[in-house]
Amino acid sequence: MEESSFSQAEKIIENFLREFEPKEYVYLDVLYRFEEEDLSEILTALHGCRLPKKYHTYKDVIHEKFAKKLSLSNNDLFLYIEDIIYIKLFFQVEAPENSPDRRACGLPKEALETYKKKFFPHHEYKERMLTLLEAAMDSTLNIKKINPSEFRSLFIPVLVNIADIVVIEYSELEDLREVRGLSYYILREMFEVMMLKISEDILFHFSNQEKKAIDFLSHFGIHETIDAKGNRYKPNPILDESNRAWNMTTIRSTMIQHKKSKQTLYDKRNDLISIKKKLEAYRNEQKELVKHIEKEHKAVEEADEKLDHIHQTLDRLEYTDAKEVKFLEDGEEKLFERKSLITQLFRKEDSLIKQKAKLHKSIKELELALSNKQKEIYVWEKKLSEAEKSLANLESQGHPIDAQYERIQRALAKTLSQR
Repeated sequence: MEESSFSQAEKIIENFLREFEPKEYVYLDVLYRFEEEDLSEILTALHGCRLPKKYHTYKDVIHEKFAKKLSLSNNDLFLYIEDIIYIKLFFQVEAPENSPDRRACGLPKEALETYKKKFFPHHEYKERMLTLLEAAMDSTLNIKKINPSEFRSLFIPVLVNIADIVVIEYSELEDLREVRGLSYYILREMFEVMMLKISEDILFHFSNQEKKAIDFLSHFGIHETIDAKGNRYKPNPILDESNRAWNMTTIRSTMIQHKKSKQTLYDKRNDLISIKKKLEAYRNEQKELVKHIEKEHKAVEEADEKLDHIHQTLDRLEYTDAKEVKFLEDGEEKLFERKSLITQLFRKEDSLIKQKAKLHKSIKELELALSNKQKEIYVWEKKLSEAEKSLANLESQGHPIDAQYERIQRALAKTLSQR
């Protein structure tokens, strides 16, 4: 099938946007929610064409086209996550002048706590807000696409929009003042956690020597800086709780050590997995050896039963002069010539004795192999125990550099929070 051109894909998007009925996808007039199946024709067209260089992925194309159609502002949020597209329109809510808590849009704390318990009985908002934040860090708050000045103007609307999305999805509230009040309520609880998540993401990219992350952090210092466009930035140092300023050199040094400590932890976890797999394989081999030995012992018992039957028959034949005798062979009683039967019985006896000798030899070899396998299992059980203790100690005590990393993470989160 010939690939569709990008212009054809654009036409399909434009047709959809021209014909789509907003009411089918909008909630409370502020949240658009599209599932991938709603956009299947668009997605098929985009996946089947080569995108212009200005777009990183097909999601950027959808973002641009929908933003233009819905006249999205910088404060609005576009998220593509888990096969769902969210377009959240930012809205303002004024609290009554005489309200006790304007930060909660004038709603009493008791009412908000009641709503929280009713709509989030298991604190579902926490995980959901962090999941949506991860998507936002790949789009609107992607430090590969924005600078610190843009971040400062965007991060609060983004976090508020995320809280709004969660409240609208999980609650039955229809009044926007109540929606925003509950959003502010849960956001105040999650704000520090979310800012730490953002700073963790920035430090991760910085530790991987990504230029955009280095440029982003380089704006935070004790000296005035000028970016590539000639914009001046006032000093905004990354200060920790002890008022110590962290510069690029000290952060880089800490991140290198922290990355090494995390690699050590990662290696130990992998070693533990390898030991467990090895031990499981040895235990399975041990089980197979035990089964084989049991099978050989059973074969010896069957040979003994046959020998016993032969000996009983030979004893009876000793006391008879009959030329022909009856003998049970393969479950069927047959008539045999006496002397011929005795010769046959002696041959069978000899064969069974040789078979038993082979079985006994095989059993000894298998028992030796089992003994060696048990020794190997003992060695690997000891290794497992030592590895588990070592990992547990490392996880509980942490690396000395971890505390310094967390200090930088908290300091960066605090700095980023300043507007």
